[in-house]
Amino acid sequence: MSAHDVIQTLSLILACGLVARLVGDLVHVPEIVLMVGLGVAMGPSGLDAIDIPLDSIGASMILTVGVAFILFYGGLGLSLPLLRTVSVGLGMLVVPGVMITAAITGTAAGIAFGLPVDAALLIGAVLAPTDPAILIPLFARTRVSAKLAQTVIAESAFNDPTGAILALAVAGVVRTGDVSITAEVGDFARNLVFSTVLGVVIGFALALAICSKRSGIWRESPAIALLLAVSAGYFSLESVDGSGYLGAFVAGLIVGNMRSFGLEMNPRHQREMYVFSANVADIVTMLVFLTLGANLPLSQMWDNLATTLAVLAVFLLVARPVAVFACTLPDRRGAWTRPEQLFLCWTRETGVVPAAVAGLLVANHTPHAQLIVSIVATAIVVTLLLQATTAGALARRLRLAEGEWTPNTGEPAHVVTPT
Repeated sequence: MSAHDVIQTLSLILACGLVARLVGDLVHVPEIVLMVGLGVAMGPSGLDAIDIPLDSIGASMILTVGVAFILFYGGLGLSLPLLRTVSVGLGMLVVPGVMITAAITGTAAGIAFGLPVDAALLIGAVLAPTDPAILIPLFARTRVSAKLAQTVIAESAFNDPTGAILALAVAGVVRTGDVSITAEVGDFARNLVFSTVLGVVIGFALALAICSKRSGIWRESPAIALLLAVSAGYFSLESVDGSGYLGAFVAGLIVGNMRSFGLEMNPRHQREMYVFSANVADIVTMLVFLTLGANLPLSQMWDNLATTLAVLAVFLLVARPVAVFACTLPDRRGAWTRPEQLFLCWTRETGVVPAAVAGLLVANHTPHAQLIVSIVATAIVVTLLLQATTAGALARRLRLAEGEWTPNTGEPAHVVTPT
């Protein structure tokens, strides 16, 4: 692919992303659904104007460091003091909750598609994470309590890397056929701990470098420092078998709460950092979903539509409620009410990270990867059309709607957020 082709493809993707945003606002349809649709229309199955194979270098960059940047931005907007009050339930949701969801959904997929256990569990693991890129703007409109909004967003940001780690670990088993439960559980736990620790180190190093103290050697260039931290941190973690996704999110959480650790930023520099982060995350979201749309296996999606919808019914109506109630009932400090639990059950849109992981499985030639891509694409459309469009009405029905909630950006509500 020549430089001319790259520029042309990028221009088309950005144009399609802006068109999807405009049309979505006009007809009140989630713009990510429109992005996937435009990707199909502009891809090899349509006009053949966008051709980015999932195993290409460009797609790999989008699905790795690009998605890590979205997760960094997800962590950047959360409040640690507020999350401490729901830490038990949140911790349960992001690890046991992901595993419960993956196990129940995987069991349904195995029965429905006649797959072996490892391949079925892989489908469940890929579907398990939710999506902060969708949920942040959703809650800005829904106006539920800060406790509920930030719990759901924190869960989505934490369970993205947790689900990605689990999915990629299971994918290794599917590719090699080497199954050792003890070894896999041990590797999964080590990966979580190691990636979290390094994410904390990266986050504090970045916070010190951009703060107003004498250590802030890059305080005048927070956007560039942020890019360096996310990209170098991602590839450093991946090179030592860690999770760049989890490390990026934890680093964002530290930087977003640097004031809690006695570090301050110049307000102008802080605003520059948040606006830059939001815009990059916005662009990456467009790239991910348009690339996914251009690579959809449409014939396979159609052939498997009825079976996929049956699996998704179990996913939404059984796996998610079981996970929510199992994880929040022991959380006495969180004092979860039944309406809050019901709202959590319905709020779990599928988005960027499942799409990115599915793309990586295709790029790595994992068995059943094309089937997984088709299931993920269907899940994105179904969850957005069913859940994202009804969250506000459900909040009002459950009497959870309160004052307007905004992300923890340290800035007014007009700061741009990705959708």
